[in-house]
Amino acid sequence: MSRLEFKEDVTGALEQSLADYERILKELEESEEKERSPSPETCLQILLLRDKIQTQVTREHPPSTQAALRLISLDERLSEQGGIIAKTLPLDKFCDLIDPPESAWWWYVQPPEEIHPWDTFNWIWELLTVPILTSNFALVAAISSRFLAGGPDAIGAFATIGQGLIALLAAGAPLSKVGQQVIERSLTGFNLPKYLWHEAKLTLALAVFLGLLGFQAYLPNIARFYVRRGIAAQRQFQTTLALAQFQRALELDPNNMEAHFRLGNIYEDLLEFDKAQAEYRVALLGDCIEAYNNLGRLHIVRSEDYTGAAALLRQGQLKLENRDSIEIKYCSSASLQAIEYIFLKNLGWARLMQERPLDAESELRKALEINPQDAAPHCLLAQALEDQNKEPAAVLERWEQCYALARGLNPEEDDWLEMARQRLSQSESDDAGSSATPEEETTLDEGDPDL
Repeated sequence: MSRLEFKEDVTGALEQSLADYERILKELEESEEKERSPSPETCLQILLLRDKIQTQVTREHPPSTQAALRLISLDERLSEQGGIIAKTLPLDKFCDLIDPPESAWWWYVQPPEEIHPWDTFNWIWELLTVPILTSNFALVAAISSRFLAGGPDAIGAFATIGQGLIALLAAGAPLSKVGQQVIERSLTGFNLPKYLWHEAKLTLALAVFLGLLGFQAYLPNIARFYVRRGIAAQRQFQTTLALAQFQRALELDPNNMEAHFRLGNIYEDLLEFDKAQAEYRVALLGDCIEAYNNLGRLHIVRSEDYTGAAALLRQGQLKLENRDSIEIKYCSSASLQAIEYIFLKNLGWARLMQERPLDAESELRKALEINPQDAAPHCLLAQALEDQNKEPAAVLERWEQCYALARGLNPEEDDWLEMARQRLSQSESDDAGSSATPEEETTLDEGDPDL
């Protein structure tokens, strides 16, 4: 057979296949017009016929221009019937069996998507989902920044990573193609109808939003955990660690008055008195009762504002006295009696520095009724009695107690200890002098008979 004859045979076979292709397509179209389903045999026949045509169209034997145009037109008609074919035949099983190449698109046609009545509301769900996703990202950023302030620790790193993963799942995934595919496969795995997918995505985003809000509301509890760690470090004299714990607690909950108060204590230990006063003022605004005392004491020892100190201490005392009718916060583990004592002692100190020794004596004696084993009220009371020119024996008794109990652990107590040492030394000198004088007089009388 000559080459020309072979070419004519191939062309004739292609023309016959195209004619059969058109005929079966017409049957499918007529079935659609008559609103009846085509037979599975007809659908399978046309797909196999399309495979046959594909093998007839090769580089060695390209179709004529007229045949190519005809094939393109028929393929467009087949594509329009693809939904009917996909509904009639289990194409996924045929694909597993035949394993057609991806270029054989006719095996991969999809059935038309049925529009569920609920799908008409999809635009509403999408409109609601976008701001929720944005809020999720904002919440993750806000919460993470609190944990990462001052450098992350184990708890902060865990919380930040956990939030990030949740946000990427519920917020980032719907915004990326790969993420959408992951979510859709998950929804398919749960056998959730496709018409509910938009609602499911909105529900997931809303659940994450509520979870993040709940976590944000739980931050004060985590802050209290850091406060407890700071207290433990403070008791072990680990000042730097305690400072970091209280600062981290305030990053998580700026309204934690105990953290403000204890941070003020740390700053005071570090001799950063301006920072200490700033923290005490914040704690005072939060009705932290101990802040009145500590701020008043700093007014005495740093600012020498004795009137301001007395006013703060008196305000604190009044709040403490009316604690049953007004709300106050305790920012330390001290007992109520210990708090009452420290207010009395410091108010007596302020009155003494105001040159009101009688008022100072009254407050200091009340303080001693509560705690007679502390040196400070003895030392201050000794000074108040001296200013009133009270009995030397009574004054000396207070200096003796001051000297016996004082340790000199702070500058003020060290000064009082030195004052007590001087007063006692002077008293001993006076006693020695007064006991030596009569002996001298007796000696003179005995040596001089004329006297």
